[in-house]
Amino acid sequence: MKPYAQMTEEQLLSILAAFKKKKIAVLGDVGIDRYTIGSVERISPEAPVPIVSVQREYLKLGLASNVADNVIALAGLPVLSGVVGKDRNAIDLINMLEERKIPAKGLVVDASRRTILKERIIGESQQMIRIDYEDTHALSPVIQKKIQASVLKSIATADALIIEDYAKGLLQEKTISMAVKAAKAKKIPVLVDPHLKTPLTWYSEATLLTPNKKEAEQLAGEKIVDQDTLLTVGRKIMSKTRSESLVITLGKDGMAIFKNSKTQPTLIPTFAQEVYDVSGAGDTVISVMALVLATGASLEDAAYISNLAAGVEVSKRGTATVSSQEIVQAFLHQRG
Repeated sequence: MKPYAQMTEEQLLSILAAFKKKKIAVLGDVGIDRYTIGSVERISPEAPVPIVSVQREYLKLGLASNVADNVIALAGLPVLSGVVGKDRNAIDLINMLEERKIPAKGLVVDASRRTILKERIIGESQQMIRIDYEDTHALSPVIQKKIQASVLKSIATADALIIEDYAKGLLQEKTISMAVKAAKAKKIPVLVDPHLKTPLTWYSEATLLTPNKKEAEQLAGEKIVDQDTLLTVGRKIMSKTRSESLVITLGKDGMAIFKNSKTQPTLIPTFAQEVYDVSGAGDTVISVMALVLATGASLEDAAYISNLAAGVEVSKRGTATVSSQEIVQAFLHQRG
């Protein structure tokens, strides 16, 4: 496995500065993360479960909305395409997007669905349970056409396209194919965060896939236990998808970059200083990679910078964003 030749601080600063106003089209399921946090001091007399005395609650952008939030936190311009219901959560989501100056005009209203909400109950700093409010049935043909029109409009002026697949019914084969073809025709990179429930062939000819280790293992049908099996898994995924490149995130072992199915992958070491919460790390990775590739920098540089960003993100609670300043600080810290 080839090592990565680390960039200089000047190169990093130059790439981060080039993020400004790069337009990133984001297609995927949108939603809200709600955190209910409190203390646990006793067990319920009604059942053997702890009682959480709620101290505070807050909402955050979730799913593909969090990807868009990561983009704008780094001075990019996200253009979001997704579906919301006709409910209170949709109002809250749109209000949060507007507060973050993320355009909501690409969202399509589907009265037959609930706006996705994931509620996490946290007691004494430990997540106790997650409650999901969602509908996962496929979109109707009418709503699907509106989504296709939305993403095609955003791709027309974009510097990169992110497809975030959470398998909630939004992404169907025709929509993915149409978006990939439109982006490739415009010669902009297409980055896909795949889902285990979606056939790999649906992602055909994407520029880059970004599965984590568990996802890659299940997509390829083989465990990653050493460099040989890592190579086998990577080659299987690239063969099935005909993607130009693949980055498998390996947690504490960093990232493996496959630029084609024949050469050895390049390893990017991990930079996490302290892991507090891994939720949202994948969103940060794909957001940063899209911005880096949109500047014209290399895939290796994209993986390196996104790995720095992920190391910062996992040190925070819940789905979080990362700033350019935090990425630079992480770079200087790992250099010692």
